[in-house]
Amino acid sequence: MKRVITRMNDGRLKNSVRNVLGALINKATAIVFPFVIRTIILYYLGTEYAGLSSLFTSVLQILSLSELGIGSAIVFSMYKPVAEGNNAEINALLKLYRKFYYIIGVTILFVGIILIPMIPRLINGTYPNDINLYALYLIYLSNTVLSYFLFAYKTSILNAFQRSDIESNLTTLINTGMYIFQIITLIAFRNYYLYIIWLPIATIVINIVRSRIVNKQYPAIRCDGEVSQEVKHDIFKRVGALIGHQLSGTVNCSLDNIVVSAFLGLKVVAQYGNYYYVVSALSGVMQVTFNALTASIGNSLIKESKEKNLSDFYDLQYINSWIVGWMCITMLCIYQDFMKLWAGVKLLFTFDIVVLFVIYFYSWQIRRTVLTYKNACGMWWADKVKPYVSVITNLVLNFSLVQVCGIYGVMLSTIVCYIFIEAPWETHALFKEYFKQRTSKYWKNELMYTLLTIILMVMTFGVCECIKINGIMSVFVKCLICVIFPNILWIICTFKLNGFKRVQIVVKRIVKRGNN
Repeated sequence: MKRVITRMNDGRLKNSVRNVLGALINKATAIVFPFVIRTIILYYLGTEYAGLSSLFTSVLQILSLSELGIGSAIVFSMYKPVAEGNNAEINALLKLYRKFYYIIGVTILFVGIILIPMIPRLINGTYPNDINLYALYLIYLSNTVLSYFLFAYKTSILNAFQRSDIESNLTTLINTGMYIFQIITLIAFRNYYLYIIWLPIATIVINIVRSRIVNKQYPAIRCDGEVSQEVKHDIFKRVGALIGHQLSGTVNCSLDNIVVSAFLGLKVVAQYGNYYYVVSALSGVMQVTFNALTASIGNSLIKESKEKNLSDFYDLQYINSWIVGWMCITMLCIYQDFMKLWAGVKLLFTFDIVVLFVIYFYSWQIRRTVLTYKNACGMWWADKVKPYVSVITNLVLNFSLVQVCGIYGVMLSTIVCYIFIEAPWETHALFKEYFKQRTSKYWKNELMYTLLTIILMVMTFGVCECIKINGIMSVFVKCLICVIFPNILWIICTFKLNGFKRVQIVVKRIVKRGNN
């Protein structure tokens, strides 16, 4: 029996490691190439073009709310039939998912077309003379809609079978080709339309190739059969709760760019977008890592005891706090030097805004462990009121504070929502509904990790301030300090904790598997 359990744990570890590695490689590609492209746009086309890109991306993210979290609900519903080998149930769920996606695609297209007359009103001030806002918006809209009418629903099969690495590798390969063509187009023609048209082309190719891979890998899985009323009811119940969570996640991340554009103009959007690019890149790394773990956690939640899952949860909380804390330390120490090298002195914010970006990132990402377990549990109804409270609060604060204190108000609005609404509410829901435990140990851990992060941040920043060289060498040396100094101190301070011991065990198992 012990051998069977070990094999199951090894299988989950293997899938998790494979999925995480694939996701990280994909994310690295999605960070490095767009960074190069944004740099080319800033220097070859101008600041306002970079602002346009940020604005339209945010608008389309809000439009994509029509997805309503159906994908997450369907994938969660697939965990059990996948574990049981019930292909008939999986086929029926896939057919239902395809139907939902067709409806969503039509909805996004319809709402997107209705919004066309409002597009110029989202920009305060001027925009590039050679740009037709309507044509550009329609290209972005078509890119968003295409996946819903093609084969995006088949991603659910890869996620449910813990093979999200296939999706990651596919998007890495095709998007790399797209990025290369975009770079060549920008340098050779300096034409924004020719650059942006590659987006829908890549989307079409990804969907077609994904469909063929899924058909080949899982020939027994196809859109066939009907889902029982009981399962449908369960899915709709989860979707009903997910609507708010989708709304909250999208609005909190995308609203800022739209508010900045409407009140402060495209230049400030570009300036804000440059800083936010770093936050987005790092949060993207965290997201793909934890998303890759979700299926394995979901499998564990079904097969393991609550005591085992609670122990794993605290271990993951430790790992998340270490990684997020280290990222924040590095951000504070090299943010300004990096921005000065990349975008130039004219597009720098003051240091107090840098501090706000660090707090923004920490308050957002430190919730990652709780959110991952909530998603794996499918426990979206337990705090279904929370996202609406958060969104309304964010909207009111955003529109009020941006007129009083500009960019400070925009950032403070989201930080307040993360710290005082999102984090405590969702943590209480998870512990009450699943773990059946009080949250005191979680918050004790969180306070300890946060205080340790602040202390290490102050110490590391003090060391970095002693570096008197400038330019790229300054960034390199400070990066080196941030990699070594705070991590050694973190290990010294926490090596007796169970979380660190678990990290050692996992690393040894991965190294052993690699050697074999």
